[in-house]
Amino acid sequence: MKRAQFDVARKTIYWMIAGIVITLVVIAFAFTLGSYRNKLTQVAPELRAELLSLRIVHNPYCFVWIDKFGVVHEGIIDLTKFTSAQMDLCYAPEKERGFQDFNFRLRLEQRGVEVMSNNYFHKDDFTLFKEVLVRDSQGVVIKDRLIIYVEEKI
Repeated sequence: MKRAQFDVARKTIYWMIAGIVITLVVIAFAFTLGSYRNKLTQVAPELRAELLSLRIVHNPYCFVWIDKFGVVHEGIIDLTKFTSAQMDLCYAPEKERGFQDFNFRLRLEQRGVEVMSNNYFHKDDFTLFKEVLVRDSQGVVIKDRLIIYVEEKI
């Protein structure tokens, strides 16, 4: 055997190993960039829950008071609508997979009235507070604080 044959074999093995190492480095770099991008664009769960909970005091299909002329009064909760049935119309995660979504327990602090979403399991992750006005069945409007207990995935 000649020395040139060993040089060709040695170079072939070197480039195979170098190719594998370069491929692994490129793949690791791609995963690092992907995870960095995900961390940059991640939204805090508190912000997502805050945006979801805005429908409670601003959406006419939830608990917002609508007067006899059909005018929607955002920020005023109709106490007669503050029920579990209305909560199911307003926000109802899926029965089977709803435990993977946000679930809420709403409590009017002064009134002591509570409603919860259909998959709420009393495992509070964090709490949101909103100053609201509450209109009762006699038409009396008082200031109250809506405490929103938020439950993330179980």
